[in-house]
Amino acid sequence: MDYSNPPPQRDIIRAYLSKKGHVVKNWKLRLFVLKPGSSYMEYFVDETKEDLRQPQGRVPLFGARVMEYIHTGSGSNSNTREFCLIVETDHKNWIISASSKAQQVEWIEAIKCAIEQAVETDDIKMQKHRAIEKQLSEDNKKRTKTPVLKLLLLGAGESGKSTVVKQMKILHHKGFSKEEEDFYRNLIYVNLLDGVALLIHVIKENNIEVSQETESAIKNFSSWYRVYVEKRKNVVKNSNGSTSIIQSNLQNIDKKMTHLSLDGSTSINSASSAGNGSTSNSHNRSNSDGASNNIFNVQDFGLPPIITNYISVIWSDPVVQSDVMLQAQKYHINESTKYYLNELKRIGKPSYQPVNLDILKSRATTNGVVETDFNVGEVIFRIVDVAGQRGERKKWINFFDDVTAIVFVAAINEYDQKLVEDNCTNRLHESLNLFDQICNDSTFPKSSIILFLNKIDLFREKLKRTSIKICFPDYNDDQSYEKSSSFIKNSFLSKKRGGSNPGMSSTGFIYFHFTCATDTKSFETVFNSVRDIIISKTLEFYC
Repeated sequence: MDYSNPPPQRDIIRAYLSKKGHVVKNWKLRLFVLKPGSSYMEYFVDETKEDLRQPQGRVPLFGARVMEYIHTGSGSNSNTREFCLIVETDHKNWIISASSKAQQVEWIEAIKCAIEQAVETDDIKMQKHRAIEKQLSEDNKKRTKTPVLKLLLLGAGESGKSTVVKQMKILHHKGFSKEEEDFYRNLIYVNLLDGVALLIHVIKENNIEVSQETESAIKNFSSWYRVYVEKRKNVVKNSNGSTSIIQSNLQNIDKKMTHLSLDGSTSINSASSAGNGSTSNSHNRSNSDGASNNIFNVQDFGLPPIITNYISVIWSDPVVQSDVMLQAQKYHINESTKYYLNELKRIGKPSYQPVNLDILKSRATTNGVVETDFNVGEVIFRIVDVAGQRGERKKWINFFDDVTAIVFVAAINEYDQKLVEDNCTNRLHESLNLFDQICNDSTFPKSSIILFLNKIDLFREKLKRTSIKICFPDYNDDQSYEKSSSFIKNSFLSKKRGGSNPGMSSTGFIYFHFTCATDTKSFETVFNSVRDIIISKTLEFYC
């Protein structure tokens, strides 16, 4: 199937169709309207309500299914309806009756097309959140007064919040399921391959000289990578089931990768990959042979051995490991790239299954909110992981109800890095400003704050070459880990202005910990301390 051409843009379709009621099981004639590019199908009482933009209801299409429906009458309303269709979502179904077979087919096809192009809007995310909260609330009623402690996980983007949730799964969920491991294996492939592509971009844009062998490997990898990214988009767009979880993350990554200058060409043919004569044909876009195309299907077949070989050659170049990797920090390269490249021999095996550290190192942008419950001793910890990018923060207020404590995660190694969002603001300054807002803004819940000063392993390494004076010009001490980390800690703690009672210390409600969220053993020690603090402060309310 050719995925290169997008589906044709449909015109708006409107028709009066009969809709079966959800409460009273009768049929009502409603004006259904389906607009191209919309993630909803709306229905109105009549044209007047449509003109006033007052829909009676909306059918969410993201992740929905539509099919023909055979209606047989039952009960008091025993009339059989012909030409029916059903739109199924995770939480509700809509049964609709058309006036003819042709109209039924037309609407099924139009809805299918709209479903393929639908995106998960903020309204849909909020509906899911409310459904989850409702289900969790019902589950809570069934429990015998088991305390539920809600931890709101906040912080700037890429600070390590999602890694905290992964560690909790390892410690209190007996690790990851087979489905989760498959998900992370594919994400690790994406992180690795996109990291290599970014390193090549750095080499090209900065005219960095590498060996002739590295140049040849770069040319061949770039030729393959361009087709791989294109096919990856198409596979993701047309996948269902578990792969849909990774869809938005891959799309975010692809947006960042499409601008890269790799080998300077915009098309792939046998000449562009002729650096190694034995592989030139397998990179040809026009080659439609199924076996040949397996070389691009990393999700199902893993890393092709020849691509693993190209990556190995590129990474073994001392210039790539030193100058290029250092320059790549300015391009927001994932911190996990170096780790995955060093583990290439293992990751490149056909039988590769990720170990816990691989999963902890994996990186994908959190969209919306992820809620996870963990049974810890006599209580349930509900961790709410909310996206930290600037555009996502306005949604935080929706999750402030019944918060037991805020866990704020700050990556202290980012003192010399810029925000991805504007490539201008210092990341640690952004984190400090955000922490100031959380501590002092009246819209945030007045809960205890647990401050995780995260990524201390990367912080120690970076201090060997860069002083924190680049972020804090008034810092006049040496570059030791102890003094540098203490200065950053005090910079955070000083943000809290005053206490809730006269004479209370300005840091009275802040508990801080230096953390390495990818180190399971040290994180377990930190969390046990956090657990004891939270339980001692809140358990009395459940007695």
